[in-house]
Formats: sequence, C-alpha cells, structure tokens
Amino acid sequence: MAWDSTRPIPWKKLGVYLALYAGIVLAFFALTKPDNLVSALPGLTIGVILAGTFMVVLIKFGWNMPMFRSREEVAAQRAARTAQRSGGSSTSSEAGDFDGPRPKPAPTSRTSTGSTQHPRRTTKTRKR
Repeated sequence: MAWDSTRPIPWKKLGVYLALYAGIVLAFFALTKPDNLVSALPGLTIGVILAGTFMVVLIKFGWNMPMFRSREEVAAQRAARTAQRSGGSSTSSEAGDFDGPRPKPAPTSRTSTGSTQHPRRTTKTRKR
C-alpha cells in the first residue's frame, strides 16, 4: 500500500500499547537489575519514541495491528470469513472440500494391520 496522509491514527490505542510495552520493559529491568533502574530510563524513553514513530509510519502505510482494530471491524471480518467458508461453491465441493471428517483412504500394504506388517523372520527362517 502507498502512503496515505489522511489515514487516521488511533492515538489512544497506540498510547496504551506503548505504555504497556514500557511497563513490561521497566518491570523486566526492575527484576534483573534493580540498582540500575534509573540509568535504564533514558534508553527506555528513546525506545518508546522510536517504536511509536515506527508504528505511526506503518499505520500511514496501511498496517492495522489487531489490537488497534475496533470490535465492529473484527466482527465484520469474522462474519466475512464464516460466510466465505459456509457459502462454498460447486467448484470447491468438486475439489474435495467437504464439511465434516475426511473419509479414510483404502488400506494399502504399508498401512494394513495384518500379519504381513510385522513378519517374524529371523536369519534361519528368512527366504534366500
């Protein structure tokens, strides 16, 4: 997709996502190096700013993270997928797309469970 400057950015959802990211990273630093927590804040701030800038650019190019989608969008996509699955055409049924379990194939010499599957041969009973 091309850059679209009119594409809206969900600032509130983006802010929640970045705050969650910063909280997880801060908790990780608090657990691993609690004495260096203050020195990690400038790097964390720069990381959040860079990640936010990168996400804004991706959103302007058309990327839509599942977390940023509204419930209506998710419900519409789910309904479209189920309609596509249930509204199968005759070409899909000819190709073998059936509802329910697939029929078992006929047994072959490699899949049968008879005595030929595991013959008890030793060096004395083996045919030469």
